[in-house]
Amino acid sequence: MARYRPPPPPPNPLRLGGVLTYSVRIDGHLGTAMLEWWEALIVGIVVLPITALFWYSCFKYFPSQFHYMSRRFAYYVFGDENVDMIAAVRGYIAELLNLLWFYIRGAPAKAAVGHEL
Repeated sequence: MARYRPPPPPPNPLRLGGVLTYSVRIDGHLGTAMLEWWEALIVGIVVLPITALFWYSCFKYFPSQFHYMSRRFAYYVFGDENVDMIAAVRGYIAELLNLLWFYIRGAPAKAAVGHEL
């Protein structure tokens, strides 16, 4: 009977072999494995600043832009910019759950709209 041999441990990323393994893995995922080293360097030099600018804009400008867009959305949907959006969304969710509950129970459709049975 053959002796059981446990699988080898995963490579340590702090060792050079582990770093090379992860480097090959990243190159394969990003498609830079087919490029020369200087082409991959140029791609990295171009992609890194663009990615950094994207994340900077997300963290810097997105909150104020989201606030502006939510106010415009409230104006177009509810007719007023100062509507409490959380309460309105909770009301819509409650209505949808009410409709779903009446659908599951098999009650008439008009009962789901708020009419008595």
